[in-house]
Amino acid sequence: MSELSPNRGWKRPASYVAVASLAAFISVILYMGLTYGYERLTHKTESSALLDAPAAADTSSGDNGLMALKRSSESFREIAKRVGPAVVNIKSTKGAPKKKGRPALRRSPRPHRQEQEEGSPFGNDPFFDFFDQFRNPGGPMQEMPQTSLGSGVIIDKKGIVVTNNHVVEGATEILVNLSGDKIDLKAKVIGTDPRTDLAVLKIEGKNNFPAVEWADSDAAEVGDWAIAIGSPFALGQSVTVGIISAKGRNSAALLGAEFGNDLIQTDAAINPGNSGGPLCDINGKVLGVNTAIYTRSGGYMGIGFAIPANTAKEVVNKLITHGKVVRGWLGVFIQPLDEELAKELGVKDGVGIHEVMENSPAAKAGLNSGDVIIEVEGKIIKDPTQLQREIGNYQPGQTVKMKIASYRDKKQRSVTVKVGEVPDNPEQPGVESEPSNSEPDSLGLVVAQSKSKDGGVVIQYIQQGSPSEGFGLEVGDTILSINRKKVKTTQDYERLIKENARLYLEVKRKDRLLFFQFVLPR
Repeated sequence: MSELSPNRGWKRPASYVAVASLAAFISVILYMGLTYGYERLTHKTESSALLDAPAAADTSSGDNGLMALKRSSESFREIAKRVGPAVVNIKSTKGAPKKKGRPALRRSPRPHRQEQEEGSPFGNDPFFDFFDQFRNPGGPMQEMPQTSLGSGVIIDKKGIVVTNNHVVEGATEILVNLSGDKIDLKAKVIGTDPRTDLAVLKIEGKNNFPAVEWADSDAAEVGDWAIAIGSPFALGQSVTVGIISAKGRNSAALLGAEFGNDLIQTDAAINPGNSGGPLCDINGKVLGVNTAIYTRSGGYMGIGFAIPANTAKEVVNKLITHGKVVRGWLGVFIQPLDEELAKELGVKDGVGIHEVMENSPAAKAGLNSGDVIIEVEGKIIKDPTQLQREIGNYQPGQTVKMKIASYRDKKQRSVTVKVGEVPDNPEQPGVESEPSNSEPDSLGLVVAQSKSKDGGVVIQYIQQGSPSEGFGLEVGDTILSINRKKVKTTQDYERLIKENARLYLEVKRKDRLLFFQFVLPR
């Protein structure tokens, strides 16, 4: 009988373990190799496919962007097709029309723009200067009618055209030309409003014109698309695209307009010849009427202005109905409210009264220079432009309730004003000065003791370039008080201007009482 030795029994299990481990290791290596090879092969196939067809890459975001651009392009094309036929080129002739049998006479060139409007970023209206380049540069003084170019937009199928007042002002003959039409049609003026620079024309002899709709300009926002259509430089109809860059630009501050309006600012290219043309929204409705550009070169510099549609619509309706725009009038010169004065009076908003005109509606209602208009019929007044608009919306003879804060006693009161009509030539404050041998003070003034029973000091001289020069003070004005303290002597005056950097002056000018506010540089 045989027996297994201990050594021989243990060797066999060990060999089995070694073989199993080696097999497992080889299996793992094979699996990893096959997986790696498969991934390499797959990656190569995908790379080859991308090389053969690059557009097969992930372009979902790019496709969306491209589609958005295509949709915008289609919108612009649609607007050009829909609005373009309603935009007209306007040629207005100023001066006596030419008569048969007599030669046309020419006028020598006008002064260069810089000689006329030195220092103004807006310069002369370029729409009236386009043909200057074609005139004789010399020769004897001659006469000829002046031709102006502009644009307009038809708002009614009966041939009602809206344009700028400055395009047709003083014209003896007006011709309009529709896009693609070689025939000029005569037009007559229905009404004009110089204060908003708007005019309404009626095309004669035809009906059933293409017309556009007004947009709600109040609903438009900064960043919205803006499309300008017109005939720049007499090149024929052109379409330019931009956005609304800003809203609420003050026309009185920017353009020196008599009646302040909030203008729309756009970077859509507006050039000479675009004046009076439409600024459209992305829906093809008229968002505004192009009226001016900010320029130092006479051409486009990225800043153009349009009269908002809501303002234009209101004015145009009045011009069509009455032939003119009648606005309410208070008879006050106004100024923005000084921040420190607002704190003293305990108000946040309002508009300061610089002067109350004699026998004006405001004077009859008891308003005084230095008063602050806080509310009009419950509406809080935030700036002078808003006050002008609010009062301008009333008809002469209507009454309006106003909330007033007094500079003198810091009390608030309510007044009722019977609104008047804006006069054709409202009085404007002026500035004049005369030299003196005395040295100007820190305000740039030379004053002397007043001999009037009211006391005060009289301004004898205003230094050019001084802080007072731009604030409307005049030689001969009598300063009665500074910061509510009476000025009886020149010593009082000198002490008060040294003690205060922020000054509120009550000034008498003949029989008028004025209020000034300004800050001195220190």
